[in-house]
Amino acid sequence: GSGPEDFSHLPPEQRRKKLQAKIDDINKDIQKEMDQNVDPRLAEIAMNIEKLQSEMQKFEGWLAEVEGRLPWKSDPSRRQSGLYETQNSNSTTVANNCAQDRESPDGSYTEEQSSETQVKVAIANTPEFDDEFDDGDEETLPTIGTCKAIYPFEGHNEGTISVTEGELLYVIEQDKGDGWTRVRRNEEEEGYVPTSYVEVFLETNAKGAMTYI
Repeated sequence: GSGPEDFSHLPPEQRRKKLQAKIDDINKDIQKEMDQNVDPRLAEIAMNIEKLQSEMQKFEGWLAEVEGRLPWKSDPSRRQSGLYETQNSNSTTVANNCAQDRESPDGSYTEEQSSETQVKVAIANTPEFDDEFDDGDEETLPTIGTCKAIYPFEGHNEGTISVTEGELLYVIEQDKGDGWTRVRRNEEEEGYVPTSYVEVFLETNAKGAMTYI
């Protein structure tokens, strides 16, 4: 009552699934046989594998036949998306080329703008050069309170600042939930310290905070 071995009694889509499942099962059996390869029964195992492989080829043949008849839904769309990808990557390349042309070093205004931006970025990334380049555009963050270091902190990582136990500092940015508070020692030195290392006293009137140290 189970029908012919090639499931030809089933509608195409169901038949395809059955054949695929059968191929997967045979594959598992082949794998199982191969895993026993260390077994002394090598010749027997090799024969089993060969038998399973020829059986699999038989099912794969039937599967190919079914798939040939089925109106394949996924293929056209797959081809389509491949086409779009090519078009997209081309247009991206074109966009990049335009951007490069605009910034060509011919003294055009875009070149000056971009180099000015680079200088600003460099300043932002390298706090130690602040005082050399500082032309007054960079506003120092207002102080919002003070804090006292409860523990010493080395501050080796970029963006952090080292503090000694008992040191008083200005708070310029509260902990935003990530465990770090931004502090300033004097006009030039600022950075992050772990919030748990300091006791923070926020001022109700931020402008008056500077006078509290």
